[in-house]
Amino acid sequence: MAYDADTALTLWPEYFDVNRTRAMGRRLPKNLCVKDPDIDIIAKGALILDLEYEVHENKAYPSNWAAKRGCVKVERGKMSKTELLPKIAEILVKNQKK
Repeated sequence: MAYDADTALTLWPEYFDVNRTRAMGRRLPKNLCVKDPDIDIIAKGALILDLEYEVHENKAYPSNWAAKRGCVKVERGKMSKTELLPKIAEILVKNQKK
């Protein structure tokens, strides 16, 4: 499947940040989260999963509008966002420990 900006899934660093609560935007359990996730590592996760993506710097998560940490837009592919987030998170956790 090819990348389509209209149907792409948006992955914010806040989804993977261990320092945020669920109410603040964290989407995963803390064991799958890292401290200060970077959009470049999220993009690397999409690349490892063989998904097309676009990195958008200077974008802000809506509930954290003051911090423009950016986001990664990933092709929808065959998996839902709920299936994709833990797979990206595992890659983040592995890269964080190095």
